[in-house]
Amino acid sequence: MSKTALRSALLSGTAAVALVVAYPQIASAQMYSAGPGFYLSAEGRYMWNAGDKVGSYSPITSPISVSTSGPKARADKGWGGKAMLGYRFNNNWDVGIGGSAGWLKGNDSGNGFISTDGPETGVNTSSNIKVKLRYQVADFEAGYNWTMGQNSNLRLFGGVRYAHFDQTANANLNGTDTITGFSHVSGKRKSTYWGVGPRLGLNGAVGIGQSGFNVFGSVSGAMLYGKYKDQHSVLATGLASPTGTSIKDKNKNKWVPNAEGEVGLGYNFNTGSATTVGLQLGYRAEKWWGVSSDADVLSPSQASHSSDQLMHGPFVRLVATFGSAPPAPMASPPPPAPPPAMAKKSFIVFFDFDKSNITAEGQKTINDAVAAAKSGGSAQVTLTGHTDRSGSEQYNMALSLRRAEAVKANMIRQGIPANAIVVIGKGESQPLVPTADGVREPQNRRVEIVI
Repeated sequence: MSKTALRSALLSGTAAVALVVAYPQIASAQMYSAGPGFYLSAEGRYMWNAGDKVGSYSPITSPISVSTSGPKARADKGWGGKAMLGYRFNNNWDVGIGGSAGWLKGNDSGNGFISTDGPETGVNTSSNIKVKLRYQVADFEAGYNWTMGQNSNLRLFGGVRYAHFDQTANANLNGTDTITGFSHVSGKRKSTYWGVGPRLGLNGAVGIGQSGFNVFGSVSGAMLYGKYKDQHSVLATGLASPTGTSIKDKNKNKWVPNAEGEVGLGYNFNTGSATTVGLQLGYRAEKWWGVSSDADVLSPSQASHSSDQLMHGPFVRLVATFGSAPPAPMASPPPPAPPPAMAKKSFIVFFDFDKSNITAEGQKTINDAVAAAKSGGSAQVTLTGHTDRSGSEQYNMALSLRRAEAVKANMIRQGIPANAIVVIGKGESQPLVPTADGVREPQNRRVEIVI
C-alpha cells in the first residue's frame, strides 16, 4: 500500500465509525464506555512541528570548503490519525488497544559561497534541503473510571507504548568552478528510532448541564527504551575524481521520554436504545525527546546530534460506546412433573443518587430475598432496575442496568444460580412516585426483586 493510500485509509476510518455503530451509554473523554461493553474511536489530525531543524551543510574541508552555513529545514507540517478499540467491565475497569501515525514534511533553500582553491577564489552556490518524518505508535492500556456527577467522569490509566520514528533529509548544493570542475554536492541523512516502555495518564470529561455537550482533556507521559540509528552519505560530482562518502554516525541503545496532552469540546448523540455516538473537536500536542538527528547532511565527517520533535494541532474524533444487552434468561430443563404453583414474592432495594452501590439497608433486603428464593427451590428471580427522572434518558437506562447487575452479583455470591436470574433495565420510564422531569426522588431509585 502506498503512503498516500495508507494515510487516506486511516483518515477515512474516522467517518466509518458513525456508520458501523449503534448501543446506549454516555461517551466520555476518550469515549470509554460508561457501562459494560465495547468502545471505539477514530480521529484525524493536522499537525505542525516545532522541533529541531536539520542543517543542510557546514564547513567542508574536502574536496571543497564552504565559508557559510547552508539552509536548515524540518518536517514542518502534515497529517496524522489514531484509532482505538477497547472493552469496559462491570467493575469500572477497562482495557484497550490503539494505534496512531503521522506523516510530515518540509523544505528550505538558500544561497552560499564556496572557496575552491583558496580564500581568495570562490563560487556562488544555490542549495536546498527537504525533510520527511514518518512515525507510528501502538498502545496497550488499562484504566479505572470514576463517575464525577451527571455526564462527568475521571479515568486513570497505565500501559505499554511502542513507537517507531523515521526521518530522512536530502540536501543538494550547486555551483560552477572552472578550476576544480566542481558542480554539485548531494547528501542524505537518515535517522531512525524504535522503543518500548511504560506509560501513565489521566483523562476525563465534564458535562455541560443536560445539553449533551462536554469539555474533555487528557495528559500522559511515557519512557521508552530502544535503538537509535543515524547515518548519512555525501557525493560530490563534476570533479576530476568524484568523491563519495557513507558514514554510520550513531548506532546505540537509548532512553526517550514522551509527553502529550489534549483539550476540547464534545457532543454526544443518542442513536436509540443501545448506543451513544459522539463527536469531539480539540487541540493536542506531543513531545518526543531525541528521536531524530539535526546534524548537517553534507558534512563529510562523522557528526551526529539527536534532536527533538514537538507536534501540535487540531483534531476531530468520532466515538461510539457499545453497551451490553440484558442477559437472556436460560431455560431450565423441564421437570418430570410440574411443581405446584408458587406465590410471587417481591422486594425493593433502594439506592443513593447516581449510585449503584448496595447500602446497608439494601443488603438486608437482598438477604431476605435470597432466603425466600432458596426456600422456593428452583425459583426464578427477576431484577428490574429503575432511576429517578434527574438526568438524560440514555444515562438513566445505563444506570438502571448497573443497579440491577449489582443486585444480581450480590445474589449470586449468596448461592442463587446465575441462570435463574433475569435482569431488566427500565431507566426513568416507570417511576414509583410520579414526578416532573429532572426531579430527584429517592423512592424511584430502586431495583424491584420478584421471586
